[in-house]
Amino acid sequence: MFDIKKLKENPDINIYSKKQEINTILKGFASQKKPVILYPVPFNDEYTTNILKVKDETITIDSMVPKSGNLKLIESSYIKVTFKFNNNEHFFLSKLYNYEKDKDYFVFDIYKPIEILSLEKRKFFRIEPSLSEPVKLSFFLNNKYFDTKLFDLSGEGFSFLLDFPVEKHTVLEGVKIKFPWGLPEITVRMEIRSVARLDNLKYKIGAQAINLKPAEQDVLFKYIFRRQREIVAAMKAL
Repeated sequence: MFDIKKLKENPDINIYSKKQEINTILKGFASQKKPVILYPVPFNDEYTTNILKVKDETITIDSMVPKSGNLKLIESSYIKVTFKFNNNEHFFLSKLYNYEKDKDYFVFDIYKPIEILSLEKRKFFRIEPSLSEPVKLSFFLNNKYFDTKLFDLSGEGFSFLLDFPVEKHTVLEGVKIKFPWGLPEITVRMEIRSVARLDNLKYKIGAQAINLKPAEQDVLFKYIFRRQREIVAAMKAL
């Protein structure tokens, strides 16, 4: 679940507060008929739905998936909403205005936001470290120490293998990443974004770095660019 206050501290965030801007974003997204993710607060669960109509003061949305989210939305104090549009991630806060029910099917009206936060989704070439010169990763989870090797990485995230799953949106503090070639070790915060079970009974964990500092980003990019040159040179030699 995202934190609006922390998002506003991110220099890459754009904030749209004009009514015309908000209408353009919401109507543009609604026309694509893609899912939107809702987090009814104080509950910690996420649910998907679709925007049915953008009105002057409210937004009409469909039933929650899974349907257990319908009652949680009714009981919520407010709602966190996120969606992807035009290669950007968008976030806003809202509250339930009204709803209609037909047996197990609901249609909700939520208030149109007073502002929408937009974060550009940057795309980076994904790199697999060399088996002979791995990138090592270590962290504590539930007071236990774990170390592993990165499966791949990019300028925006990492993946690694574990013998067990980790719950999505778990935040790992003080994760140490050790690079080869004498590059400095960096310490980062990570949010678990995906978990996939592999055929070998391992779990591939996808994580997103949280608020990388410029010095940490510099080390990461130096590794990516050097490793990318290695891969290109090896391909040319074939």
